[in-house]
Amino acid sequence: MKSYLVFLIQNILFGTYSIIEWFSVHDKMQAKFILLGIIVYLCYILATHLIGKKKQAAIITAISFIFYFSFQSLFYYMMF
Repeated sequence: MKSYLVFLIQNILFGTYSIIEWFSVHDKMQAKFILLGIIVYLCYILATHLIGKKKQAAIITAISFIFYFSFQSLFYYMMF
């Protein structure tokens, strides 16, 4: 149950990243990658704190990262 809760919270954080990226259209790619790194690290720290196991936290963070951004690109492909 904790894993599912962490997965949902991380997807909310990645959604927040997408909104921030949408507002910062004129920023350079380097700034966007730094922000993405900060968000991913924040998600990992959150998962480690809630679950307590580093390996499981890393796996859940990677899965939620792949899940969110693959469905985001699929959504953009279907809409635009």
